[in-house]
Amino acid sequence: MDNSFELGRGRIFVGGLHWQALSGGPSEAKSETQKLAKHLNFDLAVWRTSGAHKVGLASTKDGYKPGMLSAAAVISKTIEVESGERDFLCATELPDGRFLYVAQSDGVIMPDGDFIGTAESVCARMLDDMSIGKSWNMVIAPDMWGISESVERDFESFVPRKGGKLNFRHRWWALRPVKANVGSVTKSMMPFAVIGGALIAGIWAYQQWQESQSAKEAARLAMLQAESETPTELPHPWKDKPRAQIAAASCATAFEGIPNLWPGNWTPESVLCAPGEGSIRVSWRRGEHGWIKHLLEVEPHAAISPDGTMASRAFQFQAPGTEDEALVDGRERSMHLYSMAQQYGIDIVLAEPPPLPQMPGATPDGMVVQMWRELSWAIKGSALSPESVVAALDGAGFRLNSVTARFSDGLIKWDLEGSQYVLP
Repeated sequence: MDNSFELGRGRIFVGGLHWQALSGGPSEAKSETQKLAKHLNFDLAVWRTSGAHKVGLASTKDGYKPGMLSAAAVISKTIEVESGERDFLCATELPDGRFLYVAQSDGVIMPDGDFIGTAESVCARMLDDMSIGKSWNMVIAPDMWGISESVERDFESFVPRKGGKLNFRHRWWALRPVKANVGSVTKSMMPFAVIGGALIAGIWAYQQWQESQSAKEAARLAMLQAESETPTELPHPWKDKPRAQIAAASCATAFEGIPNLWPGNWTPESVLCAPGEGSIRVSWRRGEHGWIKHLLEVEPHAAISPDGTMASRAFQFQAPGTEDEALVDGRERSMHLYSMAQQYGIDIVLAEPPPLPQMPGATPDGMVVQMWRELSWAIKGSALSPESVVAALDGAGFRLNSVTARFSDGLIKWDLEGSQYVLP
């Protein structure tokens, strides 16, 4: 997997965990984590319960395994012990030449602040985080990047040592299952379990044979009744939309691929990306010395407004794939969105769900029901990149409908709109 690297004798470290702050104390960390993991579809976790309580979540479906070690947890703990700093950005080189990036704010690793990438991608992300106006007390980065007041450290310098050698004895940084396997039978009880199981199996088999005919008939009648009474569920609209983080990434790629964003004497006004449609539209405003002739020489397919002051052109790109998923409780999901928005300084607006529609033609013999509801969400004028915003807010049923870049005085502000599907 791309998010792992080896250190020492077979010690596998990983990045790319999804981090969340925990509101309760250490004794409540496990139960709170189980709720988070269920809502966000994770099954592995590593806990940091000193300082600000937090948990890093991962999924075995993504290649993570119990026993793998969280590299971000090691860095967070080491910095806490060495200096007590709660706010830091860290870009540290790994043994394989890649870089690990860890961003921690107010003692909590940011949800998308743990990843492994190339020097270029990590440097770009660090500069993006440094541009949001927050004061970072510590910045760790390679000297060659030229970042003011930063210090350089490789990853091995964060790992505890004993007698001059790397010390892996403390395994608190290892991923563990969120839920323990309670279904196994202990070795000491196995003989009794086998004997008892055989006796029970024999009795059960006899009863099943004796009752098989009546059971089959009952099942047949129940099926006929269910077919006439089971309501039809409305289809899931979110299954036809790409996941939000994939949609944001596709818009970022399309944005970078615009061939002539700054044509001479015409200034970009806005760029609207609709990831579900695979389209991106650029709008330009004529500058003081801008001529229609100048623009059409660069963009011959641009559409000009009737008064000649505005122009636009649409581009198509490959729309990302879609998928279905299970939803979570509406109230809990709304509170999570507001909580993460506050943590990142994002102004998000959630619209109240519309009333459930009355389906025409519904009868007692063929009811149509809606087992979900839709909340619309909107963010206006964000200085954070859309990818960072979506990574912070992402969860089950979270969809991104549009991203708009607005240009003003040399700055870019972002408007994002989408839908959050939840259980009623």
